Amino acid sequence: MNLRLSAFLCMALALPALAQQSPDFPRNGKLIIQLTSSQFVSGFGEYLVPPLVKAFEKTGMTYAYDSDADFAATIETDADVGKWYETDDEAVVAEVWLYERFITVGLSPAEIDIEPHGKLAPSFSITVKLLTPDQDRVDELNCLISLATRELAARYKAKGHVLVDGTGCARK
Repeated sequence: MNLRLSAFLCMALALPALAQQSPDFPRNGKLIIQLTSSQFVSGFGEYLVPPLVKAFEKTGMTYAYDSDADFAATIETDADVGKWYETDDEAVVAEVWLYERFITVGLSPAEIDIEPHGKLAPSFSITVKLLTPDQDRVDELNCLISLATRELAARYKAKGHVLVDGTGCARK
């Protein structure tokens, strides 16, 4: 009995990531990452590319180190200038300054132009939004990239855009 239970648990723990992928997601595809010129020139790509590659590898896709790719992945980051929000803490009536941070991860067939008119326009993308007191936290950035990529794999279709709540990535 214990052997059967152990085998079942091993199978159950090994499958969730793949079981949650869209049937249309190209799980064995090769991808390249297309950065915008400002991401590349500023060096920001050094913060974006490693967690993005890692997140896509967890979905079953592989990073193509050459031009032999089936898909192009994109990533955009943005944050507003911040504003005051009331706290939810009943013991303290106060306001905190928070920023809305956005991470968009997209995936498109490699043969199409994903930057028409100088603006990224992937075929399918996920935008994750997070309210945060510090828009520059690398741990939150990495978490948002991972979340956006997981959601992209789970909700993938040929075209579209989905907005996702990133509250789970907020600092603890």
